[in-house]
Amino acid sequence: MNIAVLFTGGTIGSTLAGDVIGTKTGAADGLLDTLPCVERDGHVEEITYQVYHPYTLLSENSTGLTIAQLAQSIREVVSEAKYTGSAKVALGNKGEAEDGTSVFTGLDGVIIMHGTDTLAYSAAAMGYLFGDCDIPMVFVSSNYVLTDPRANGAYNFQYAVQFLAFDCKQKGVYVSYQNGDGIPRIHLGTAIIGHQPYSDEVYSVGGMEYGHYEKGTKCFVAGKVYYAWNNTERLTDRPSLQAPDHWDAPIGLIYPHPGMRYPMNFDGIQAILHHTYHAGTICSETPEADKFFYEVANRKIPIFLCGMDADMVYESTYVYEKYGMIVLPMASPVAMYMKLWLLLCSGYSAKEWMTKPVPGDLPNFSI
Repeated sequence: MNIAVLFTGGTIGSTLAGDVIGTKTGAADGLLDTLPCVERDGHVEEITYQVYHPYTLLSENSTGLTIAQLAQSIREVVSEAKYTGSAKVALGNKGEAEDGTSVFTGLDGVIIMHGTDTLAYSAAAMGYLFGDCDIPMVFVSSNYVLTDPRANGAYNFQYAVQFLAFDCKQKGVYVSYQNGDGIPRIHLGTAIIGHQPYSDEVYSVGGMEYGHYEKGTKCFVAGKVYYAWNNTERLTDRPSLQAPDHWDAPIGLIYPHPGMRYPMNFDGIQAILHHTYHAGTICSETPEADKFFYEVANRKIPIFLCGMDADMVYESTYVYEKYGMIVLPMASPVAMYMKLWLLLCSGYSAKEWMTKPVPGDLPNFSI
């Protein structure tokens, strides 16, 4: 089995110098030596790794251009799968191109080593950009540097390879992550939500993880919502999304809070993503609300609402229609931000496509 591994830095690609964590190219390469093969039920799958270092940074410093660079690197790996001298490969699994360059005879999967801070953002972006790619991809992170005994990075990597070798049955971009309960979980890249403060645990929106491995075993249990689900064949019409071409997003993000003041500077804003409280509500009596929503409508800026459960309707939510807000289906707010950004970068109508399923969206994504 041939797996391309892209190292991008983050905690998993960092070392500890004194009390300071900093990235170091090659810091996580040793992980590959620990897993030359995977096994289940007596079947041994030997792994051939191809190593790439497209960039090295702490993921909190990610921008639109970083996302574009990652997407381009993945595209090149998937389309060319060229062998480099630094790759840890079995020579028998190489072929030779017409120009004499050594190449893989086939690529079975891609693993992206990434920091945890912006894991949800990059995984969602790649989930939409490569949601219909024939080669599955898995993001792997670590909550601590790999030399720390508390680190889960080695487990996340081990189960990412296990998943690619035996349990990945569908196209898509995934995340392998083990929380403090010791259960290795596989998430759809567009399903995970942002971290809670002071927590390094990873969760899927609504608990809709793609599946998990029974604790201490190699037995994979698929999430019920994904049974008989096909991410792309059901979609006859789909946009061709492009990665960002600028470091910043033309999106206004609004989070409700008591005493909030709505921003009135709309320079460079093409769309607004308005978050809600957990019950799908916002403060409908904020004094500046009428002025803000009037100005948004006057400028023809679409405004999307993320976080409302259609089964729970409070009287305060009736203002959504009054203000012309477009309520999105249940989805990760991070994924909705990235989907909106990619649509705007690609020249598509956000009003048309934000409520329609595209490759990478969750199985239940519909109005």
